[in-house]
Amino acid sequence: MFLFLLFFNTACSVEKNTEEKNEVSIGVLVPLNGAQTQAGKEVTQLLELIEDVVNRPSDLSLPFHEGIGLPNLNGVKIRFVIGDSSTPDIAMVEAERLITEENVIGLTGLLSSSSTKTIMVPAERYEVVLLGEGTSETLTDAGYEYFGRTYPGDDTFIEDTFSYLREISNASDKPINTVALVSEDSEFGANIALIERKWLNEYDFELVEDISYSALASNVTSEVLRIRQAKPDAVIMSSYIADALLFMSTFREQDYFPSVLFGQRGGFASSDFVKNLGEDANYVFSTARWNTDMDNQAAQDLAEAFQEYSDGTELIGDVMAVGWNAYLLAIAANQAGSTESDAIRAEMRKGLDVAKEEDPSGLLGYQYDETGQNQLASAIIVQVQDMEMVTVYPEALSMQKEIYPSPNWRERKR
Repeated sequence: MFLFLLFFNTACSVEKNTEEKNEVSIGVLVPLNGAQTQAGKEVTQLLELIEDVVNRPSDLSLPFHEGIGLPNLNGVKIRFVIGDSSTPDIAMVEAERLITEENVIGLTGLLSSSSTKTIMVPAERYEVVLLGEGTSETLTDAGYEYFGRTYPGDDTFIEDTFSYLREISNASDKPINTVALVSEDSEFGANIALIERKWLNEYDFELVEDISYSALASNVTSEVLRIRQAKPDAVIMSSYIADALLFMSTFREQDYFPSVLFGQRGGFASSDFVKNLGEDANYVFSTARWNTDMDNQAAQDLAEAFQEYSDGTELIGDVMAVGWNAYLLAIAANQAGSTESDAIRAEMRKGLDVAKEEDPSGLLGYQYDETGQNQLASAIIVQVQDMEMVTVYPEALSMQKEIYPSPNWRERKR
C-alpha cells in the first residue's frame, strides 16, 4: 500500500499546473498496479525530468533545453498527464478519458501489444496520434492512420538476434548450430515464437526443443529438464519478469547454463532482473531498444541526469522508450507549428528533425511510413556483465565485447 501511495503521489505531481492555459498536454499511460508498477514510477520520474528540460532553460543537452517551452508554438509549455494501463480494459477507458477530458494532443505509454491494440481504437476514433511500443507485427498490419511505432517490431528484433548469433558463432571456435525456443504462451510469447521459427530457418539453425509454458507457472523444473536433455547451443526465451526469475533460479538449481542464454526483452530487460539475481544474472543476453552505456553522449548524459533525479535508479530501455516517445510527440507538434493531429501525423510522415547531439535514442532517425512504423528504427543487443547491462551490438554503439561462450555455474567466480 505504501508503494502504491508513493507512486500515486509521484504520478499526481506530473499533472501539475493544470490551470495554466499556456500549455499542451500529452497523455502517458503507465501501470499503477501489478508487476510493472516500479517501471511505471520510473517513467513518471523521467517525464518530470523532461518537463523541466523543455519548460525552463536546462544544461541537459536535449531538444528545447535552451529556451522555455516549444518555440514554434509561441513558447507553450508541455504537461504530461498520467493514465493507468494496469490492464488492457483499464488502459482503453483511461485513454478515452485523457482524450476527451484532458484534451491531450497525443498518447504514448508503457504498453504491451495487447494494451496497445485496445488503445488504438479510441485513438483512431478521436483522431489522436498514438506512439506505442508494443512489438507485435499485428499492430502495424492493422491499417490505423494515427498509430506510430518509433522502435522496431518483433521481426527486426528477432532477425537481429539470429544475425548476431551467426556472427559470434562464425568468429568463435565454438559454433552455434542448435537452438531451443522457450516462450510463455500469451500473445507476447506466442507471436515471438512464431517469428523466431521463421528466422531460425533463414539462418540455418536446427531447432532441438520448442517449449510453450504459462507465465503464471510456479514450477518449471520439467521445462528445464527438457532443455537440458536437448543440449542446445543457444536457448532463446520470451518471458515476463516473474517467470524469467523462476527459470533462472531453476537453471541454478539444476546446475544448467547454456553457451548462450538469450532473452527477447520482457523480463530479461527489466531493471528487476539484475536487481533480484545479482551475479546470477551475468552472461545473459537480450535484445533491447536502448541502454545507458551506448556510445552516444546524449544517452549517457540523460542516464546520469535520471540517476541523480531519481535518487540512484538506473534508466532502462523500456522506460527511456516511453519518455522519448512523449518527447517526440512534443517535437512533432513543434515542427508542425500546430497541435492538430493531422499536422502532427504529417510531420511524422515527412520525418522528424532531431539534432544528433541532442538525440539520446541511438536510432538513425524518425521517418514513419503509412503503417506507422519508423523506417529508421534499429535494435541493440545487451549482455549482463559484472551485474551491469552492457551494449555488445551493433559495433557502432557498443563499448564492450560480448563474453561467449558463457561459463557454466561451476566455472564462475563467486
